[in-house]
Amino acid sequence: VGALRVKTEDLLKKYDFGVPLKKIVNEEDSIILYNTRKSLPSNNKLQQVAVHGQNDEIAKATVSEATEQCDSLNVIFTSKNSQLPECQLIIGNFESYHINRWLRMPEFVKTNKKTRQMNHTLPLRHMGRIVLPQGIDEFDVPDLWNNYEKRQKGFLFQHLDALRIFFENVDSVLNDLKELLQRRNVVRDNSVVVMTVNSGQRELFSNFVCAARSRGFDTGNILVFPTDEESHQLAQGLGVATYFDKKSLGVLPSGEAKFYGDPIFASMMYAKILCVLYVSLLGHDVLFQDVDIVWFKDPLTYFHDKSNNAIQDFDILFQHDGSAQPRYNPFSANSGFYYVRANKKTQYLFTSLLYHGAVVRKSKSHQQVLVQLLNEHSSMFGLKVKVFDKLKTDMFPGGFHYHQDWDTMRAIIKGESNAYILHMSWTENKVNKLLFFRQMGEWYFNDKCISNDVSNLIGGDREVADGGLVDQCCSKEPIFSCHFKDKPSKVPCPESPLIDPKRGKLFWK
Repeated sequence: VGALRVKTEDLLKKYDFGVPLKKIVNEEDSIILYNTRKSLPSNNKLQQVAVHGQNDEIAKATVSEATEQCDSLNVIFTSKNSQLPECQLIIGNFESYHINRWLRMPEFVKTNKKTRQMNHTLPLRHMGRIVLPQGIDEFDVPDLWNNYEKRQKGFLFQHLDALRIFFENVDSVLNDLKELLQRRNVVRDNSVVVMTVNSGQRELFSNFVCAARSRGFDTGNILVFPTDEESHQLAQGLGVATYFDKKSLGVLPSGEAKFYGDPIFASMMYAKILCVLYVSLLGHDVLFQDVDIVWFKDPLTYFHDKSNNAIQDFDILFQHDGSAQPRYNPFSANSGFYYVRANKKTQYLFTSLLYHGAVVRKSKSHQQVLVQLLNEHSSMFGLKVKVFDKLKTDMFPGGFHYHQDWDTMRAIIKGESNAYILHMSWTENKVNKLLFFRQMGEWYFNDKCISNDVSNLIGGDREVADGGLVDQCCSKEPIFSCHFKDKPSKVPCPESPLIDPKRGKLFWK
């Protein structure tokens, strides 16, 4: 029956919907549609302009005025994509909380992307909501079989096998973990820092522990889920609690991922799901983080700050990934650093994520599946999700900031930042992550331990002592070296080469 415009900036100040901003909004407006006269503002003048418009435009109002009579507010986020002639269709019918997407594209019967691209001459066809105009389906359904004739199982049957192992062993795993957490006194204020690692990422994991110890942080509340014996021995040698779930995680690859989304990367995503689910099912809050992180301040102090009322009502809180890809929308949450409160909503969220493991393997991304489940569970169950906006907050910087937001990086280097961590995401491989940390002055894992297995470090195949590798592997001072003059560094590196000659932009001017 009517509509009004409100300033988007004012709307987001009044209601924290949890989503980050694609860009800073200053003069942009949002539209409120009224479906009954009872929902219109009580002010007679506003009622009139809401129904009839003002100067051939939708009239403006304050957020309080526009929402005064709204007992229910359905919130829809949509992209303003100027490159795609897009329309929004609202039908008065049984209410739906989902978007059905229709595109002018052919049926996807061929694998050649050129034959699947959007074509303006074709009729509109119902497609998945994350099908791209280029003919790419970001959420292709996992197959039962890779090769039926040879009885080679596809991702769906492979995941059903993994679920069978999980269900057969979950009770004993939870009992073991409960005893371990009590014996090691891991839980702090009902929270556990949870990580998973394989031997391919051992250096980055070790650097995190060594860097945390050098700054005097409590590493006793860290619980590591290794996926191979070498990583299990390493974590024990660095003095952190470790639980090796051999039946569910011991079958995962031990090598390093060469790039984001490769088969090893995709396989390790299963470990990310299980380790958070296990601890959450025990009733503990979880700070989950990837291994490519260093702490400047203990992030648990932020999440445990009861005076910070703005975050206490949220069930799960994420670092902002920074990517605007449709498969990560609307939250663009980084699945490598987040805090989750143990309650029935989050426990069911991660149970659902476990059930979606075949899609994780097919899409090669734990992150994009988790984000879509956040979207669904937020809508269906009222799960309260918060993503810390990369543009408006500086507590949890990541790869976006390291590679693109150099003002934030300069503030970190000068000690003028509120940053609790630095997450070296958005970085192609382990080698570059190591070099970037070194020239940031954030590398604390001794070189001799990088090139040696645990058995060589302890002089045999005997069990490594708890904390037995700390003295020889952890440096008390940062190990610095220059590598690239066009990446952030603690001090200028003018003699170093460019890693990105096309960009040609120097960090130190």
